[in-house]
Amino acid sequence: MIRKWLLVLSLAVVMLPVQASLQEELYRVEAQATGDTQQDQQQAFELLVLRLTGEQASNANPLVAKARANINPYIQQFAYRDDAISVLFNEAKVNQLLMQAQLRLWGKQRPDIVLWYANEQNFNRELLADSAQQGWLEAGRQQAQLLGLPVRLPVMDLEDSMAVSVNDVWGGFDGPLYAASERYSVPLILSFRQYPQGQNWQIQWRLLDSASQVQLDSGQVQAPLADVSAAAMSAVSASLAERYGVILGENADEAMLVSFANITSMNKYVELERFLNQQPSVARVTLHNVKQDTFTFEVQLLSPWEDLKSSLDIAPRLQADETRTKYYYYQ
Repeated sequence: MIRKWLLVLSLAVVMLPVQASLQEELYRVEAQATGDTQQDQQQAFELLVLRLTGEQASNANPLVAKARANINPYIQQFAYRDDAISVLFNEAKVNQLLMQAQLRLWGKQRPDIVLWYANEQNFNRELLADSAQQGWLEAGRQQAQLLGLPVRLPVMDLEDSMAVSVNDVWGGFDGPLYAASERYSVPLILSFRQYPQGQNWQIQWRLLDSASQVQLDSGQVQAPLADVSAAAMSAVSASLAERYGVILGENADEAMLVSFANITSMNKYVELERFLNQQPSVARVTLHNVKQDTFTFEVQLLSPWEDLKSSLDIAPRLQADETRTKYYYYQ
């Protein structure tokens, strides 16, 4: 059967559904333009490094600084639109640079996140909906887009309003958040609690795993109202990059077998193989054997197994078998 599938693959182009968490345009950056082409390209490059590593300090790395000074080899194409520059960077060369610099790389496969945003203003508290238009909220949205964070707010229709109250978010009562977030089918849940703090504003944020229903991380930021939402997005990005990013070169050439059950169609096989090849920790994927609907791949790694495991564990269509090692069910 597998030979038949592989033969068909060699003769046809298979159209697959796009994963919502696959950031196809991760290496394309838009930045404000100054009119100085080299300066604009360098600014876009700094934003890309921040997007991929989660840390502004990465731009101070000597190898990154050297690359920024000689930016042309890393640029695939660029164009000006109005007062902005759009730069498409060479993915392979940038990844190689980060590997040489021993910096963390958070790849294209990123977990979708639903954000329950509680805001206190003039002694009133409310949960923000996806349709909210406040300027400071828009700054947070733009920062999330800049950093490659697939974040969305709930629609806050009748179903959401009945399931979650602002007091649930404010008091850290996570049960209603887990239940209400099921309709959005996301692996991660984020909660913001925003309120005035002296002359500034403060956001206390918490990151939750929807499957295991545990808190993964938390923190707080302070900034003027116009900047506080964007600052919180930057803090969350740094946390996620540290959790899901990989330092390439560690455990290079290590290979291991990983099995996936319930591969019942050619489309599932192709989609799974493509997903594995998209992981930055993976150098090469080879089909090892097939037993009924269970496909076992030999995966050549560029970093420790835990890096790939973290990506597999949040993949929306994969479910780990807790009784077996490196064994997953494909939904």
